[in-house]
Amino acid sequence: MSASNLVDFDEQMFADVGFITAMNMVVMGNYAQTGHFGGPMSYTPANVALHLGLPSNGALGYDIRNPKHPFSDKFMLTGGHCIPTCYSLWMILYESMAREHAATGDDTYKVDPEIGMYAIDALGFRRSPDAVKTLLEDAGVADEPLFEQAKIRGIRALMGHSETTDVTNDVNGGPSGVGAATTAGKALFWDAAGAPDSLKIWALEGEFAFTEGHAQELKTIALAQQVGKRLRFFFSYNNAGIDDALVGGVVPSEYADSYNIVEQFTSYGWNVVELVDGSSYADLLATFKAMEESDPADRRPMVVIAHTVKGWWPAAKDGKVGSTEQIVSYPSHPYSMKMNSEYFVALAESFEAKFGVEFVGIRDAPPATEAERLRQFKTNIDVCLSVLDANDGAIRKWIAQRLVRIASDWEAATASFETTLRLAPAAADPFLDERLLVDNIPLEPVELTMVHPVTGEEMTETIRMSLPAGTKKGTRRAISEFGKWINYVTGNRYMTIAADLSNSINLENSNWTGHYSPVTNVAGTRLKAAIQEAGNACTAAGIASQTLSADPAVHNGFHAATGTYGAFTPLFYLPLRIFSQQNQDSPFALGTVTVIAGHSGPETAADARSHFGVYAPQCWRLFPNGHIVNLYFWDYNDVCPGYFAALNMALTNKNTSIIAVHVARPDLAVADRSAFADSDPRAAAKGAYVIREYSDNEPPMGTVLVQGCSSTVNLVSLIPRLEAEGINVRIVSVVSQELFDIQSEEYRNKVMPLAAHYDCMVVTTMTKTIFPLRNLGPLTTEYTLATDHDDRWRTGGLEPDVIAEAKLDTESIYAGVVRFARDRELRLERQRSAFAALV
Repeated sequence: MSASNLVDFDEQMFADVGFITAMNMVVMGNYAQTGHFGGPMSYTPANVALHLGLPSNGALGYDIRNPKHPFSDKFMLTGGHCIPTCYSLWMILYESMAREHAATGDDTYKVDPEIGMYAIDALGFRRSPDAVKTLLEDAGVADEPLFEQAKIRGIRALMGHSETTDVTNDVNGGPSGVGAATTAGKALFWDAAGAPDSLKIWALEGEFAFTEGHAQELKTIALAQQVGKRLRFFFSYNNAGIDDALVGGVVPSEYADSYNIVEQFTSYGWNVVELVDGSSYADLLATFKAMEESDPADRRPMVVIAHTVKGWWPAAKDGKVGSTEQIVSYPSHPYSMKMNSEYFVALAESFEAKFGVEFVGIRDAPPATEAERLRQFKTNIDVCLSVLDANDGAIRKWIAQRLVRIASDWEAATASFETTLRLAPAAADPFLDERLLVDNIPLEPVELTMVHPVTGEEMTETIRMSLPAGTKKGTRRAISEFGKWINYVTGNRYMTIAADLSNSINLENSNWTGHYSPVTNVAGTRLKAAIQEAGNACTAAGIASQTLSADPAVHNGFHAATGTYGAFTPLFYLPLRIFSQQNQDSPFALGTVTVIAGHSGPETAADARSHFGVYAPQCWRLFPNGHIVNLYFWDYNDVCPGYFAALNMALTNKNTSIIAVHVARPDLAVADRSAFADSDPRAAAKGAYVIREYSDNEPPMGTVLVQGCSSTVNLVSLIPRLEAEGINVRIVSVVSQELFDIQSEEYRNKVMPLAAHYDCMVVTTMTKTIFPLRNLGPLTTEYTLATDHDDRWRTGGLEPDVIAEAKLDTESIYAGVVRFARDRELRLERQRSAFAALV
């Protein structure tokens, strides 16, 4: 690969911008006294090359004035702690645009301040949004001319790890390779949408993140989905982590020849390019251009293994910065130098020598007050950025003109997108179709016909979202029905990825159009996947995070579902927690991810206790209220009303992005609801409903909250026996705390009045640690029947054996409810006495 065929390549300008980026970053670290150093430095040349290299050279296509346009190339700093290099570069880019606009009056360079990142924002490095609101006022410097820029729109908080709210960045990166593992889903989205090959995903990551399971699973997923050259990784290989080397540290030196990073990708089928010097702008762009010009028919994902230096510094020579030893490898990981330390001064002096500037106060003791720190901080950021205006603004002009050219090239390349995309970008969110509202879903069997978008084949399916009482079908059997209905209504926008369990948990039959393939079946919605739960969840999040709509309030894309045994769903938790955080803070509407916690509960007896989903699925309760909807189904006919209520909640509440569907394996008879106190066939949509109300013929004896499959079926079967014995309890089925929360106060007080919270027990196939409803009374646990009733893991056996051991068989439930009912006066008196003792 040669730099001779690069388009408009000025190596000195790239080097200068890289040096300014590095110095600006160091000034931030010096005065913030936090953040990362070595990793961001190693990424800096690639970061600069990608943002300024031109799309024709394989670099990013985007408009700096509107960097979040959906048709922009996706820049993903998946190595999230390396974000300081981006903060620094983005400040340089936007300052260049602002200064060129001020110098020329040409609105071509005008950027909305709310979009841009500027010198003043350096003061917000590693500070929270609330902290920066009063940062200057608290120090008494708000009215000083030095900080005038803050009056435009305040100081932007720069959180310290990459977030999707950051300029060109499209990933919440950092933890355990999660960000990297979402890339296949993002690339797949654009293939499925029919985008031209020119729209690409550039992700930056390092070797330690790829020792993580999430990132390792990406290797298979990206190849399986045949994302091809749309997905391109810049792999920064410097053999250095946080506190050790990889080879020669974690991995003993004697295995150096066999622990081969290049082979670790080629053995997974990736298209690998090795770059000897990851700091050479000429080599970087020559490599990127070659990747751009590679054969689009080659469906292997691409990675450039670039040898870099952790702690890279552009003026370092022979391991020294001036006369000071260069700090490299893992010792350079954190910004650990004291303020105005000897090493910082050495770095700064090399910059001064190069550009003829002089930093203020850096050779003195650190500032003594917060006001002095802020003054010196902002002054030296300004000194660093003053280089942009030197020599009649040569660097500033080059950057601003370059950015406008990149935007012009990008706009020309994407002008035809709206007509060439398979899915219409201007369309409304197809998931807002009224046919997906709970009250509009058909509860009678409905025969539907669809024409396959690729083959033209006419397909007919009968969807059954409700079944007659007595039909022997379990809750998991209904999953395919809501999936098929969604795909019918939305035009196949509901993708599923669930390893070899897709059929077992019944996601398989959610699709009409078969297995997805970008080559032979771009309209397919069933993604082939290996047993890679974490990676599958990341892929689902990647799919749901993309949109075709330029309107941030409209999500025009796909929703996704993934699933496995409930016992294994904690493998989904980290990536989907990150996705939930991204959704909360993103100004853009995202899709939802549905988790099928299949085969949950002790009913999973056939697979032994390693597969029981009792404690593990409760991780899905560990979200802020309203950010997830958990659905615990016991009856087939509850599933579709409950699910579509959850989907509607997600579509109307910005914070809700995840739906967790908890279903058990057994095929049990569909309930006869005619005798239920609430016989509404859509009752599950309300989150909780009354199965049995108190009889007027007997004194009330308390409320039984029931959740789970065997627990509810067995309790309902006992109602005649309990009534015959004069046991007068209310029975409330709890499907979803979150759906119950959004019901009217009147309904909530009717189903679960405050007094009932102190007069209830729970019967559940889950645990006594987390109750179906919150804020239950202090004696609830004493009477609760749960799988972990004796604080032990359950053993194995046949399903009836395990249910009996869990004390959820009919006799155990009968005895427990009778005890609860007959203890009512004692139970209430204990609580009255406790309240009376309060003074």
